[in-house]
Amino acid sequence: MSARVLVCDPVPGRFVELLRERGLAVDFANSPPPEVLKELAKGYDAIVVRSATKVTAEVIEASPRLKVVARAGAGLDNVDVEAAARRGVKVVNVPEAVANAVAELTLALMLSLLRSIPQAVESLRAGRWDKKVFVGRELAGMTVGVVGLGNVGTLVAEKLVALGARVIAYRRNRQLLEREAARIGAHAASSLEELLRRSELVTLHIPYTAETHHLINSANIRLLPKGSYLVNTSRAWIVEGRALLEALNSGVLEGAAVDVHYHEPPREEWEWELIRHPRVIATPHIGAQTREAGERISELLAEKLLAELSGGRAQKA
Repeated sequence: MSARVLVCDPVPGRFVELLRERGLAVDFANSPPPEVLKELAKGYDAIVVRSATKVTAEVIEASPRLKVVARAGAGLDNVDVEAAARRGVKVVNVPEAVANAVAELTLALMLSLLRSIPQAVESLRAGRWDKKVFVGRELAGMTVGVVGLGNVGTLVAEKLVALGARVIAYRRNRQLLEREAARIGAHAASSLEELLRRSELVTLHIPYTAETHHLINSANIRLLPKGSYLVNTSRAWIVEGRALLEALNSGVLEGAAVDVHYHEPPREEWEWELIRHPRVIATPHIGAQTREAGERISELLAEKLLAELSGGRAQKA
């Protein structure tokens, strides 16, 4: 019997083609909630998700045939990794496939914030010539704090240095931080608090865990210099959302850009208030949405998934 794969969220068509070319049976579900997935997944060897579907401990425990959970992207906050480990279920993802796409969107959001590009476009479309209103800032010479020097954060820091920004970076592993900061030409911050105090713009590139929940909160967001900017393309729950809204309203922050949201799509009134704030640029979680990233996801995730279904032996997709 060939291995059966249940794809729960939209994935690139090439990924499905690669699996079927290797003889796998591929079925689809429409981002099922855990109570539905718990029943659907029982007959499958692998589950493939993006960010919408949650693979809970209950789903894993109810799926005796399950061997692999594959995440077509970077973060694993929607997969109970500990429950998978207890059951001997492998969890694979492809952060390297989406890193550059997310890094480039991060830069695009920074530049859009600093130059008020969306607002200028809308103003002109409305028939106004508000040239004098849109006096912006330049990245060159600006002190930018990069929180996290992983796949995405490192690329963002490198691109910022190339654009002439003064980069200050922070990650918990001090040895890795100092090594990477020296290679990039960035300053290694001694603490998150130091980074916040010194940065005119902060960008977040860390995974969401219990430890990083509300890492940026009502207490430490006030450490930022008045008139700073915040960009979040990692996970919304890393930032205390209402504290971010208050920082914008009080003038602590000049602006913010977010590609990630507490609920996707947003459903609470305060979430929409943040999204519609005149000094906020919000996008619908499009960080990995490039053709190139889709191609890399297809090749790398198919290769990793096939390897695990073959007992850990490398398989070229």
